[in-house]
Amino acid sequence: MPPEGGLSPAAETAAGPSQTETFQAGTGASAEPSVEERLEAANDQIARLKTEIEEIRDKYMRTLAEQVNFRKRMAREKEEAQKYAVSALLVDLVGILDDFDRSIDASRAATDIASVVEGIEMIRRHLSNLLENKYGLKRYVSKGQVFDPNLHEAMFAVPGNVAEPMVDEEFLPGYKLHDRVVRSAKVKVTMPAPSAPAPSASKEEPASVAEPESAPGDADTSASPDA
Repeated sequence: MPPEGGLSPAAETAAGPSQTETFQAGTGASAEPSVEERLEAANDQIARLKTEIEEIRDKYMRTLAEQVNFRKRMAREKEEAQKYAVSALLVDLVGILDDFDRSIDASRAATDIASVVEGIEMIRRHLSNLLENKYGLKRYVSKGQVFDPNLHEAMFAVPGNVAEPMVDEEFLPGYKLHDRVVRSAKVKVTMPAPSAPAPSASKEEPASVAEPESAPGDADTSASPDA
């Protein structure tokens, strides 16, 4: 007879494994990895991280090398640009030198001085037009203009009958490169004459003082003869 509240041994055998066996089976399935497995996994992760670090380091070194090479190339190009910046101007000036050489050769055999002067004037006009039209170098007029310290350099000044400082004479012309003054004109300036100083109070003539009127009795006394 089976015990009260339970099953017979045959029924327990037919019902399957007990709860204790089930717990032991589950515990064995979810057991933690061994130390060797954890160590192997850690070594694999370290190897992957080392590979990533090497890749990042390689990219960084390549980028750094590119930046260094870029800076060197820019510095070299800047130096070359500064070194040969005036090459176009010099090529044009060499042509002007050729004109001068031809003019000198012609002047040696010339008998007419006027023709030599005319040739020099032609070369000067050629140079002036070249500098102004191609390079923006322009001469500006100063004589007769109001004195401007941004444009003019006064060599000396004289007083004159003017309302404001005026450029009276130009010794050396001034030049502008586009809108910037590259050489100030050297000029003579006429300054307004100083006004005559007003007479001071000490130099004014003293006001006339009226004599006091004499009393009638005094007048009669002075008019009557002595007794």
